Amino acid sequence: MTTATVPDDVTTLPELFARTVAEHTERPAVSDADGELTYRELDELSDAVSGLLRLHGVSPGDRVALCVAHSPGSWAAALGILKRGAVLVTVETCDPAGPSAPAMRMAGATRCLTDTPPPPSQQCPRVVVIPLAEAGPDTAAHHAPPNPRLATAAHVVAPAARAGAARRALVVDHTDVLAQVDAWADERNSPDLRGERFGYFGDVPLSAVELSLWVGLAHGAHLVVLPSLACLLERGLREELSRRGVTALALPAEALRHGVRAEAGGFASLRALVVEGEDLAPEICQMLIGGGFDGHLVQVGAPEAASCRVVSTAT
Repeated sequence: MTTATVPDDVTTLPELFARTVAEHTERPAVSDADGELTYRELDELSDAVSGLLRLHGVSPGDRVALCVAHSPGSWAAALGILKRGAVLVTVETCDPAGPSAPAMRMAGATRCLTDTPPPPSQQCPRVVVIPLAEAGPDTAAHHAPPNPRLATAAHVVAPAARAGAARRALVVDHTDVLAQVDAWADERNSPDLRGERFGYFGDVPLSAVELSLWVGLAHGAHLVVLPSLACLLERGLREELSRRGVTALALPAEALRHGVRAEAGGFASLRALVVEGEDLAPEICQMLIGGGFDGHLVQVGAPEAASCRVVSTAT
């Protein structure tokens, strides 16, 4: 059983993260095939991002789109946005050129923090592009935490366009995520994530697993950015997860269904599976257990179930 809870005086995700840094300073926080950041290093790099945003005129409450590849640096960028008191805009898109103008307008973003060349001006008009590469020791000196009372919204999820479907941009408050951390601690059967190598697939939109990963960071887990699910299935999912030392996995329900049907025993080596989204069909759970999985299976509500607010719709 996990024991971490959110103290009454913690009202934002940066405050929650600061508590984790104090408890797990030199533990690995996040890694991929190219590198690793400890909690201290992640904290320092996110300060540099926060200072960079301040230098570019970002104020508390501004909405900043994050257009970076999954990596340790992407978590520093996300934390830096929140440390500035700004709102992290997650745009679900696979377009390498970055988020589209309709998605940016839907989310109300005024800045775009990116690790790629700036998108064409006609793609995101009136949006200031900020290169993540400019963050460093010099910009860290300009980090100044805003009053926590100015930060209510934590992030906005702006889904990509789908033909013939209505689109919704949803706001998730800091309190929504903190409540998820508390709920995890209150649940008697929730696994303790301290020290677990908590993996997630690099081709999954952050919004699809974000609640789970914040729980992991709150508990001192080591987030591991993995290649795509398709890539690992091609190589042998169980073998690859074991080789990479992954002991827990966060993924959306749709990805679990696909993975179990493709390789029923692929998840057998894990101690915990944290699934976000809709409920799993009994058939999938039976296949999972039949494949040898005997760890914790935890269901986390989708963002729509976490007191999100619809902020705009489009067709």
